[in-house]
Amino acid sequence: MPELMSEDAIRDLARCAGEARSLHHHEVFPVHVLLCIAHHESDASSLLAAAGAEYPALHAALAARQPAGKPSTKRELSWSISMEHILQLSQSYTKKYFTSGHLLALILDNDEDSVTLLRECGLNVPEFRATLAQHLGDA
Repeated sequence: MPELMSEDAIRDLARCAGEARSLHHHEVFPVHVLLCIAHHESDASSLLAAAGAEYPALHAALAARQPAGKPSTKRELSWSISMEHILQLSQSYTKKYFTSGHLLALILDNDEDSVTLLRECGLNVPEFRATLAQHLGDA
């Protein structure tokens, strides 16, 4: 992971397994990180909220997609292949400060499930990508 990772990015990555568990998922997917970003205070969560994608709606929409499974008994949840890919991409940020906004940008560019969830919640994804890119460019 990037050497210069912000506290919000570290927090979101650390808490995403809890989101996966809350939905009875047995692996951590990028959509779980998206939920963490939306749930905890950061520039990225503020941008999501301003665009109309707030945590309760995202969580409810994701929960409604699939029947409730059995809770995981595993102490540690593994990263999904798609999440491992996003973490590998984050390596390119080793000399830049890496925030939850950067994590969100990687998710938007590399995880169709997260993009679909955002669309289901009414987010104009191309417009949001442009807003996020402008924000990250200004940061």
